[in-house]
Amino acid sequence: MIAEGVTDHVVLENILIGYFNNPDLAMYIRYLQPLRDATDTLEGFGGWFNVFEYCKSTVFKEAFIQNDYLLIQIDTDCSHAKHYEVPRIQGETIEDFIRRVITKFERLFIENFGFEFYDSHQTRILFAVAVDEIECWLLPLHSTDKKAQASTNNCIYKLNQQLVKAKKDRINPNQKDARTYEKLSRDYNKPKFLNNAYPQNPSFCYFVEQYLSFIPKSEG
Repeated sequence: MIAEGVTDHVVLENILIGYFNNPDLAMYIRYLQPLRDATDTLEGFGGWFNVFEYCKSTVFKEAFIQNDYLLIQIDTDCSHAKHYEVPRIQGETIEDFIRRVITKFERLFIENFGFEFYDSHQTRILFAVAVDEIECWLLPLHSTDKKAQASTNNCIYKLNQQLVKAKKDRINPNQKDARTYEKLSRDYNKPKFLNNAYPQNPSFCYFVEQYLSFIPKSEG
């Protein structure tokens, strides 16, 4: 799994466990970027820039040797920034925006490894593009408001509003920790909660229906 940070790792792990209805799946998930040490703390800086850097490295290419699939997670809140450079277009659908982000990665793979390599491995690459951030995928689990569940911006703020209402601890945007996110996403490891939630958020739905749904359940 290649992600911006360890908080994204734990959210996605719960989603994968719930989708494939396999609690033992965690034993087979490898965290490639960022690395985690024995105390579950971040080694390096993580972030969207490091996701791109990892995906054009020889380490990424070699990762296919030991992994059936490579899952790449990235947020889009900084998609306008230099080196990312996939800004939102007014009136564009979420699905079209996600496809443009994926195209950015595809071009990167071809430029660094060649078309033949990418063409032979593309079915093993899964993209979890969170618009605008992974916290948007948590809102369907913590809010009953349909508009909030479908949010694609200011999701940490909106999620914190729901957590305050539920008398739960708020997320500190400047000091995120994996244990908090594991707790907030834990119900996603139950198929019932996951299947009710993911269709409510467009980028979450895109990930599940365009990528996870094509993996045979026996492979999960």
